[in-house]
Amino acid sequence: MKKKDGAFTIWVFRSGPFKPFKIKLPERKAKILFGVILAILVTFPFITLNYISQSIHMARLEKEATHIASLKSRVEEFRQEIQRLKEFDVKLRIIANLESAQDTGSFLAVGGLTSPSREPLQGGVADTQKMKEELERLSTEAEFREKSFQELYSFLEGKKRQLSSTPSIWPVRGWLTSTFGYRIDPFTGLRQFHEGFDIANRLGTPIIAPADGIVSRVANSFGYGLTVEINHGYGIKTIYGHLSKAYVAVGHSVRRGERIAAIGNSGRATGPHLHYQVMLNDVPMSPMNYILN
Repeated sequence: MKKKDGAFTIWVFRSGPFKPFKIKLPERKAKILFGVILAILVTFPFITLNYISQSIHMARLEKEATHIASLKSRVEEFRQEIQRLKEFDVKLRIIANLESAQDTGSFLAVGGLTSPSREPLQGGVADTQKMKEELERLSTEAEFREKSFQELYSFLEGKKRQLSSTPSIWPVRGWLTSTFGYRIDPFTGLRQFHEGFDIANRLGTPIIAPADGIVSRVANSFGYGLTVEINHGYGIKTIYGHLSKAYVAVGHSVRRGERIAAIGNSGRATGPHLHYQVMLNDVPMSPMNYILN
């Protein structure tokens, strides 16, 4: 590069057979060009380093956000499992006629964890802290349920005979068309108390005994048609109505899971179904309190 007559001449040399050529620039333009080139050379390393640093930082935040989302999902699964254990615990205590275990708190009744933050830089620390608190609560609940199940196990170990005689499974699978409680009678249109469950299925579907017991009645009864009644002892009886066939007779000793009858539509019935009823000391009880499966 040479300065001549107030202008700068820039020579550009190229490799190979190409001849060099020159570029003439006025002094003012040449200074501006050199200044720009100098500024680029000075700032380029800083811009590059800043870009790399920001890229690494964003990649780390993205990884943290993904990790937090995964943890939240696992915490929610743990939370739901604890809730299922809690409900199972309550059912077992009803069957065992034990007082309900004292609850550890109402946190299980609230909604789930919030969705992953779209701004991990601001929400990551808070989300992590919330998960820690949730895990502590769940851990406390899990310890409580473990103690409760240990208490139940000790109590139930000596109650095997009573348990085998306590209804605890569905007598038949099908569609639950009517539940325990008040309903509109399909024949009269009046509000009436329904003392059991109506479970619909195909005509002839096998019905099994939900517990050990002795058949105390097989007869046609008003409204329920062909009916089977099983006395399970301990004040518990189960009744099966609208049957098409009975496979047991009075005095027959049955075991849980044994076939006892078949679904029908005898009596006052709009279609084939089983009327299933649980009585405790001659008082109708909701069958759902006696179903674990």
